[in-house]
Amino acid sequence: MPIDYTAVRKAFYGPPLASPPDHLPTREEVLAEHQRICLQVSTDLGVDPTTRAIGEHGSMIGGPGKPLTVIGRPVERLLRLEPVPLEWFDYQQARRALHGCDDAKATFRERVELLEEVIHCHLAGFPNPPTATELAAWIEHPAPVPPGTGALYNIFENIPPGQCAQLLSRGHFSVCEVARIIILSEARSPDLITWLHQFAVDPRQKPGQGLDDARRLETELD
Repeated sequence: MPIDYTAVRKAFYGPPLASPPDHLPTREEVLAEHQRICLQVSTDLGVDPTTRAIGEHGSMIGGPGKPLTVIGRPVERLLRLEPVPLEWFDYQQARRALHGCDDAKATFRERVELLEEVIHCHLAGFPNPPTATELAAWIEHPAPVPPGTGALYNIFENIPPGQCAQLLSRGHFSVCEVARIIILSEARSPDLITWLHQFAVDPRQKPGQGLDDARRLETELD
């Protein structure tokens, strides 16, 4: 869908996004927040914002009569946003892990193979990297400040969405478990948070309101 620039301008002059957010930010809100941050950074650095066409000094916020505002990246990659709180991933379908077969040994072996791939890809040269079994334990039963926080950050800051999805399909972790470890890792890659947010369901919804989201997740896991 095309960007609603009227909504971008309205968001720009409204309150900044909460951190963590209290709702799933729209693209218009992300653009407004990006412009707000650019304007503040320019002010802090003593740079004249009129020369950079940002905020109200550019066309995106100021309108067609202003110099063209240029955004060099996709909207989804503009900001390092906090994920929504864990409660958004704490519903029945999100707590259910996908088990590929009835053979527990084969399921465990598939999990270990995947986590060994993840460790090899994202912790090569990392001092004292966890084993696949240790990483699985951190994901399933994390401490408030999990051991190996640096390793977790390095994994989830760099893991592509496709490999993250494999934590569900091949790793047999639940969405809730994956969301929890991402939040604890403090990794905030825009691609990662965008991927995670597709499973979020607002806990303030009345029972049944999140049914479409739950059905989508059930289709993803089945």
